[in-house]
Amino acid sequence: MDSFDLGRLTDHDFEVVCRDLFGEILGVPLELFPRGRDRGIDLRHTAADGTTTVVQCKHWPKATQATLAKRLLKDELPKVVALRPDRYLIATSVGLTVDGKDEIRDAFAPYVHTTGDLYGVDEIVAELQSRPELVRRHFRLWLSSTAVLQTVLNQEKYVRSSWLRRRIPRAADIFVPHEGFDRAKAILDEQRVCVIVGIPGVGKTTVALMLAAWLMGSGYEVYEISQDAEEITALWREGTPQLFLYDDFLGQTTLESQLNKNEDARLIDVIRGIQEAPDKALVMTTRDYILEHALLKHERLGTPDISEVTSVVHLTDLSLGVRGQILYNHVHHAQLPAERKWSFADRAVWQPIVEHRNFSPRLIEETLRLAASREQDVAAAVLKNLDDPRRIWERIVENDLTEEAVHLLEVLFTLRTATPDTLNESWTWYRKGRGLEADARTFRRALQVLDGTMVAVEQHGVSFHNPSIADYLRFHFDVGRASMSALLGALIDPAQIHSLIDAAGMADGSGILAQLKAEAERTAAAVLETAEFVEWSFSPEDESEASHLQWILETAELLGSAPLAAHVVKETDSNRWYGEHVEHLVSLVDAMGGSRLIAQEDVERFAGEVAEGIRLDLAEQVGAGDWYGAIGLYETLRQIPGGSLSGPPLEALVECALDGLHVVADEDESFLDAEPLDTLLQFLFDQGYEGGADDESAEDFATVQKLVDRFARLRDVPRFVPRWETAAPGPYSSEARDREVITELMKGLRGPDVTPGA
Repeated sequence: MDSFDLGRLTDHDFEVVCRDLFGEILGVPLELFPRGRDRGIDLRHTAADGTTTVVQCKHWPKATQATLAKRLLKDELPKVVALRPDRYLIATSVGLTVDGKDEIRDAFAPYVHTTGDLYGVDEIVAELQSRPELVRRHFRLWLSSTAVLQTVLNQEKYVRSSWLRRRIPRAADIFVPHEGFDRAKAILDEQRVCVIVGIPGVGKTTVALMLAAWLMGSGYEVYEISQDAEEITALWREGTPQLFLYDDFLGQTTLESQLNKNEDARLIDVIRGIQEAPDKALVMTTRDYILEHALLKHERLGTPDISEVTSVVHLTDLSLGVRGQILYNHVHHAQLPAERKWSFADRAVWQPIVEHRNFSPRLIEETLRLAASREQDVAAAVLKNLDDPRRIWERIVENDLTEEAVHLLEVLFTLRTATPDTLNESWTWYRKGRGLEADARTFRRALQVLDGTMVAVEQHGVSFHNPSIADYLRFHFDVGRASMSALLGALIDPAQIHSLIDAAGMADGSGILAQLKAEAERTAAAVLETAEFVEWSFSPEDESEASHLQWILETAELLGSAPLAAHVVKETDSNRWYGEHVEHLVSLVDAMGGSRLIAQEDVERFAGEVAEGIRLDLAEQVGAGDWYGAIGLYETLRQIPGGSLSGPPLEALVECALDGLHVVADEDESFLDAEPLDTLLQFLFDQGYEGGADDESAEDFATVQKLVDRFARLRDVPRFVPRWETAAPGPYSSEARDREVITELMKGLRGPDVTPGA
């Protein structure tokens, strides 16, 4: 039978569990109070006739029975005598013997009726074992069960990633359930897929790891996805419960490197496949602003496949009480001497931290981790880093790291993620460009300095330990602390110049932009060299020569580079666009038309060539009887300045559409979609065909119009919107009560030998 390690619960966790447990045991609702010095009530029920039942909770998992009895007699008995409750129960995480119970019963008589009112750890565990639903309602209690602990600790079997094997137990120690976790879990339970979104540092990855632990407890194997959705297909094993965890699936700072090669389409396919599989699940995380950017750039991501499984972790989910528990857990589990933790028990110390406008679990975790190796006022360091979140990394990068390690971070910023060999090669060129030593031993030493603190070295490559480091490095570059000249001479991968251009285009990237402009010739050369890596694909979602030229033109506009704009003009003067994706060509025409660096005659020339190419494609579609494709090309043609279709080509398109109308009218409606029918009718209406009595196609019009109306009614049926997809909910409890709970919780950092707990 499963047991529980109650020592993994905080004092507050223990009280909340006891409230629900003894509410069921006694069959009455119990009020939960913060622990007070004068009255000593943790849980209470007052009946209609005025009789009072009090449950006192004592969570001292490391204390002995003798210590517990001594403290009860000294601290609690006088309070009980003053309270004079009708019934007094004690719940404790300390083990109680028969003799020990007799001693406590006799001391607290007549308020403790029998030894059955004294619940030691064994009795509490037995009661919990008979109430599995109650256990599952309390996530940290469930996580403390021996079966779950064995699953988490026996990770070789269940977790197929060294990163996850390190992170899940750590996250389990510090995690505090909150509304954001509840919403994400509800979505995952229902949809089998959940996209967790939120601002940097709010705890998205921790929520994802705890969802992984939740499914591990049900026998799921957990796999980290580090590259793209194709990994899921490769790892898929029929008949094996599997969870795929895809952290930062849209990248950490930009989108250019992450959603290429039709990745969005593959993601949608994978999501649909997982939702149809009873033993598969997918959890993904991303930053809120990156998802917004992705929705603008990738239309497929705007489908219900993504929107209906998205759960936002709001900063307001971290109520004051949740923040206090997060701080307590981080400090409690930090690798710090006990005396350095004691200061957090002071309300004047913890309150400014938990109420700080920049409160961030990640910043607290990183500050405490780094403080373990320094003699400093830890609480003051936490507060300073919340005042200036950049400070934590600035101090390390600018003061503590070796020069070769800083240079490695600067190169990694441009690569985002790289194999050690690629990182080494670019780092070597960068160091040589600065006239510095760059041998293999120096590189290994630099990587060793950073591994596990600022970078993670995994099988798939080297990446930043967390996204906030990349955010700091963008500032580091912006204020000119790196050598842009040497860096431009060290580019070996097209992702690197993309990273620099992306950073220069951000609101806080003006300094980077100025540096790239100062190196105009080398920057332009690096931009143009990326053309060698562009490959044609059948999918318009992938990059093409036209979309790459548009990126070059956008870069030219950002840099004010006439040579780059001239390159675009030269490349578009070639008549080699047949077979290129029409959407990319039209987008390039639009970009050229809005450019201040390209002459109007060059825009008109290229627009004319693209329009003529579309007319040729359209004629082929008409000849093949593809009315839907032909109408789509017609609408695209109209977007181009001077683009039009008239005379015999337009007449042929109309005849093709009328033939299509007749075919559609005879089709089985189960094989039809609403969008093509709308497109067909709208085109014919625009050409003057309205299905009137004198129209030969009147019957076909009427049939198709009925289908369109039916589809429209179905689309207008409001979809049920679950609670977790609405605005951010309110906090779990009132702030006044939260402050009292945190006050008592933090006292536990001093331990029962310094100041007694509950």
